[in-house]
Amino acid sequence: MRAHKCQSGISLTGFIVFLLVFVVIAFSAGWFANTYYANRLFLESGLAPDFPSVIKVDAKPDGLTWDGQNLIFTNRSSPWGLVRITPLENGQYRKTSIPVVDEVFQQQISFRGISWNGTSLITLASGDWFQSVHKKVFVELDPLTFKISRVIGPAPDFAHCMAWDGQNYWAGTRFNTEDQPGKPTLYKFNEKLKLLDEFDGAGKGCQGMVWDGKFLWWGDVFDDAVTLYDIYHSTSVPPAIVHQYKPTIKQQSGIAFDGKDIWFGDYRNLQLNRLHEDLYFDWLGGHYEIKHPGHLSMLQRFGKYQSGEIRLDDLIKPLLQGKIKAVDIPAYVDTLRSRYSADEIRQILNTARAKVSQKSLATALGRELNNLVESGNIDYSDDEPIEADSVKIKYFRAAIDNGNLVADWKVVVGSDILSGIDAPRPQQIPDDYDFYTFVQYTINIKNLAMDTEEELDYDVFENEDEQTDVILLQNIKPGDYKIDIEIRAQYYTETTASHYNGKLEIKLSY
Repeated sequence: MRAHKCQSGISLTGFIVFLLVFVVIAFSAGWFANTYYANRLFLESGLAPDFPSVIKVDAKPDGLTWDGQNLIFTNRSSPWGLVRITPLENGQYRKTSIPVVDEVFQQQISFRGISWNGTSLITLASGDWFQSVHKKVFVELDPLTFKISRVIGPAPDFAHCMAWDGQNYWAGTRFNTEDQPGKPTLYKFNEKLKLLDEFDGAGKGCQGMVWDGKFLWWGDVFDDAVTLYDIYHSTSVPPAIVHQYKPTIKQQSGIAFDGKDIWFGDYRNLQLNRLHEDLYFDWLGGHYEIKHPGHLSMLQRFGKYQSGEIRLDDLIKPLLQGKIKAVDIPAYVDTLRSRYSADEIRQILNTARAKVSQKSLATALGRELNNLVESGNIDYSDDEPIEADSVKIKYFRAAIDNGNLVADWKVVVGSDILSGIDAPRPQQIPDDYDFYTFVQYTINIKNLAMDTEEELDYDVFENEDEQTDVILLQNIKPGDYKIDIEIRAQYYTETTASHYNGKLEIKLSY
């Protein structure tokens, strides 16, 4: 019987075939993976308080729009043309760079502003690309291929940003330099891009414009401001600026609305920045207290302090380090007052005043503390010496008594004004010059909720005027009130007729 020899493993030929198959599969998998991820972008955390999310696009946006499915921007770097950013899942996006080539001369064309009108893309381009006698022209692009469908007609020479509001097109000027002579202009066109009207523009460097259904946005690259217009959709009412905000972007270029969020092109950092959702909702609701990122950052820090994430010393650190100036404190406090109670803010101001060393900051904090009165009570005093050419309120105290707002106060007149009331008319002033001397003040009490006012007028005939137990309001209702005390004086010096105006504002919650 012949014995059979058993062998295990594979032959050299089989091993080589296996190795080749493995290499081919690995290479193919790598190629497919690289192809799949090469143009994949991700929503990342931003560093600025007003733009917490960004997409790094490695391109230079110059005009931005939303076509219902994609963010599309004109590109100021090679290969020019357009860039399409398509949302995928889980905060991922696909980037597609699309050169736009002139079919006659095979030139890659660059564009500036861009908008989507529901069926096609409308953009601005130099007339030189199309052998036009006009400096700028409107161009229509095919929504699928992005090829040029037609040149629509001339555009204003310095038009750069543009938007479609469902009825009309709008555009804004972007001069070559900030100091270039010329009038900033907001242009209005009909659906065929025929110019209808011109209005005052918000700046000389419009590089972003969008209509979000409520506001027309103007983003200006020179003053780094964002302006919100109410355009009314009326032929008789001109557009009105309702709010301006200074974002952290220093070279904003393009604004788009995707139906939920506002996106800004960031030319300097090569990215798209998504505006903070809460900030946008504030504006939609008519709340405009936040005018720059510092206000927003302060609110966020205050929220973290309330939740225990940061300590009180960390909260007021910008104040202690001098990053917040005395002149800015009222705006910061007003922003807080729109969201938090007077007791919460008073705790912060009291602590900060005790810790700061600069006199100007301490004075400003004290002034704001006086405005944060206890419920139904006011206790304002000023112990500083009075200037000779001024009128001062030494104290103003008020409280609720039997349903009425009852107050005491003292007004003191400086020596120059007091003597100038009875001084003879200087020879330099003609006899027919209509001028009489006086010291007067008016107390205006406004119910902020009901928009009603009460006024009391007083004349001062001596060096001071002291009033006690004056009923400012009868049957006062719960709510927020503002008390303005406006002081006016006219008096003579040795050579001139002089004027004095002063004002004290006090807020009251009851």
